[in-house]
Amino acid sequence: MSSVLLSRLILHLGRCMAAMLEQETRPFGLAEGEFRVLSSLFSQPDGGAHPSELCAKTLQSPANMSRMSDALVSRGLITRVSSVHDRRKMVLRITVQGEELVRRLLPTLYGPLFEMFKEFSEEEQQQLIGLLKRLGAKLIVLSCFSSASRRRVVG
Repeated sequence: MSSVLLSRLILHLGRCMAAMLEQETRPFGLAEGEFRVLSSLFSQPDGGAHPSELCAKTLQSPANMSRMSDALVSRGLITRVSSVHDRRKMVLRITVQGEELVRRLLPTLYGPLFEMFKEFSEEEQQQLIGLLKRLGAKLIVLSCFSSASRRRVVG
């Protein structure tokens, strides 16, 4: 029964954190998902990634990633270019304007995050990170297994 409660708590926390992020990014003209895409690109050494990689990192569907990348390209925050290694693949890359926006937004987001986690010691935060990574890895395995099972039943 505690696994059901944990699942409900994690879902609730995720929704609350997404709403908090949305509240902070909206005045900058960004939806929460768009900010996740920008910050993911910002964190890449070369500032670029394939859309499929960003889907996995930001938990977005390919259709939603396409819609968000169109919006970010039209606003000059990212570019979309063909991959040097495979011309059939696209690479999304953050622009200087996109980097500047992320740099302006990050300090705005730090306050609520620091406030949220200030009750936890550094050791507790590291422990929570480890537990959530284990849970995430298990979720990926279950998700892949579940998808494979559905394909066998349907196919």
